[in-house]
Amino acid sequence: MIRSILITLVFLVSPFAWSNSIGIPTQQKPKISIVVDDLGDNSVIARQMVALPATLTMAILPHTPHAKKISELANQRGHEVIMHLPMEAETRPDLLGPGALFSNMAVSEFKNTFLTNAGSIPNLVGFNNHMGSLLTQDPEKMAWLMILAKQKNWYFLDSKTSEASIAENVAEKLGLPTIGRDIFLDHHTNEKGEELTNILKDRLERAKRIAQFRGKVVIICHPYPETLAFLQQVLPSLVNEFELTSVSRLLNKEKFIEFSDSSILSRKFVK
Repeated sequence: MIRSILITLVFLVSPFAWSNSIGIPTQQKPKISIVVDDLGDNSVIARQMVALPATLTMAILPHTPHAKKISELANQRGHEVIMHLPMEAETRPDLLGPGALFSNMAVSEFKNTFLTNAGSIPNLVGFNNHMGSLLTQDPEKMAWLMILAKQKNWYFLDSKTSEASIAENVAEKLGLPTIGRDIFLDHHTNEKGEELTNILKDRLERAKRIAQFRGKVVIICHPYPETLAFLQQVLPSLVNEFELTSVSRLLNKEKFIEFSDSSILSRKFVK
C-alpha cells in the first residue's frame, strides 16, 4: 500500500507533463524570450536580426525611417512586434529620439504623443521603455501610460533601466499584462572582440540558469554586429534545450485583474 502511494506521488510531482493524445510523458522546455531593442534606424542589421532562426520580439522605435518596413518583415517571419517607447531618463535626453514622453507633460500632450507613436508602427501587441530611468519612477505618469496601453489590449515589458522603476508594479495593479527584463545581453559594454564575446557568453549562461530554475527568462539585446554574430552562432543549439518564444507567450494573463472604470485615472482618458 505504502509503495503504491509513493509511486503515485512520484508521478504527481514529476517534471514531465502527460501528452493528452497518446499518454506519453513529454518534458516542457524552459522558455526564453529574446527582445531586440532600438530597431528602426538601421535597416541592414535589422533585416539580419529578423532573419535569425528563432521566434524573437522586435522592439521598434517610433517615427524611425524603417519602422514600418521592419515591422512588416518581422511580422511575416513570425516575430512579435512591440513599440520601444522613449521615456524621460535621468541623463542624456539627446539619446531619446522622437516621440519621447516627459514628466512635465499634461494629460492631453501625453496621450497624443503616445497615440501618435503607436500609429507610426504597424502590428504592435505591446511596448517596452527606451531609456526611461526617470519617468518609470513617476506613479502618475505610469498610471496614465498603462491605462492607454490597456485600452489597446497591449502588454508592457519593463526594461528596468532603473532599479527604482515602479512601472511593472503599476501595470500589474491596473490589470495590464506585464513582465520584467531579467538579463541585458549586451548593455553598457564598451569591450570589443573576444572580451565582448566572453561577456555575451557569460550573460547567456546566466539567462539559461534563470530559465532552468524559473521556467522562463526575458533577455534584451541590441542590434550590434557582435550581438548579431553571437546569436547566429548560439541560436541553433539553444533551441535544442529551450523554447524560444515571444514575450506574450510568457505572460499569464489570467492573473491580471480588470481595472475599475470608476477610477479617477481612467476617466481622464475614457470619454
